[in-house]
Amino acid sequence: MSTRAVFVLFCALTWLGAAPMAEASPWTLPQGTVSLSISGDLQFAQDEFRRSGDRVAYPLDGRYTSNNLRFGARYGISDRTEISGSLVLSTVAFAADEVFLPELFGITSDARPDQTDGILSIDRRTIGVGDLRLALRHRFTPLRRTVWAAEAELKLPTGYDAPEGVFNNDNPQLGVADDVTLGDGQTDLTLRLHFGTVPARNWFLRADAGIRVRFFGPGQQVVGGVKTGVRIADAVVPYLWADGEHSFTEGDVVGTTFLFDEPEIDARDVTLENFVGRDYRLDRTAIRAGGGFIVAFGDREIDVGYGVTVWGKNTGQIHTFSLGTTLAL
Repeated sequence: MSTRAVFVLFCALTWLGAAPMAEASPWTLPQGTVSLSISGDLQFAQDEFRRSGDRVAYPLDGRYTSNNLRFGARYGISDRTEISGSLVLSTVAFAADEVFLPELFGITSDARPDQTDGILSIDRRTIGVGDLRLALRHRFTPLRRTVWAAEAELKLPTGYDAPEGVFNNDNPQLGVADDVTLGDGQTDLTLRLHFGTVPARNWFLRADAGIRVRFFGPGQQVVGGVKTGVRIADAVVPYLWADGEHSFTEGDVVGTTFLFDEPEIDARDVTLENFVGRDYRLDRTAIRAGGGFIVAFGDREIDVGYGVTVWGKNTGQIHTFSLGTTLAL
């Protein structure tokens, strides 16, 4: 495979994928080159991983959905150094069955079950601009079959409402909220080392590992990922990937959430005794995996992908379907 073919292949894979960690690449743009990308994805989940790592259904037949439109740009400062940025527009929602709890709202016991007073709903929806990501990447080695690079990425919130207390017995009508937000509302600095190689014609393998410093409360994380694929007939690139992050310190409590002592209890059977409160933190651990394929059309590539959270802590079992494209200028 020629040097130019290797470069085009990895440029196509740099920004597209089903999860942010799967997008990282050790290959950098030539000096003065601009690359633009746009992608959309649909995410949904019906199960969650608790802090213990156990997977359970969302309470009250809950359903999480998210639609995201991502914009990205890269620019080669030199043949070995580039800057990049990305922004996401999102719609995030959580829907679940309503429960009738008149005692929670101070309503007398003779309240009718068909009246609206005393109904507790945890449905939420938010729309807006998510996190802004800025990155600086430097490649240490020449553009050959095996390359190494380092990256510093800064994630900045854009002013959306941050997660807060989910359940508040002192004011239940106003205190019932959740963490359906556009992000965690805090700043991250991620330092990564990237590795990539083309061990055989048309086949690539790349990996990255690093540490994520999370400011203003959450626990610190280690991150990593791996991706591999093969070019078929110079036009199609099927690939597989896996990535994740692990919180190795405990962050601050940002509020109080609730669990059910029986996660799959029917909404008609819920009483106050079924609610179990616990501290809520932004610490998350997740392992994701997925795959997809890229189809090349001249100077443009179309990427279709799927990914799923296979295990985690304090996160949903999220399924992601993505479609995107890149264009080099």
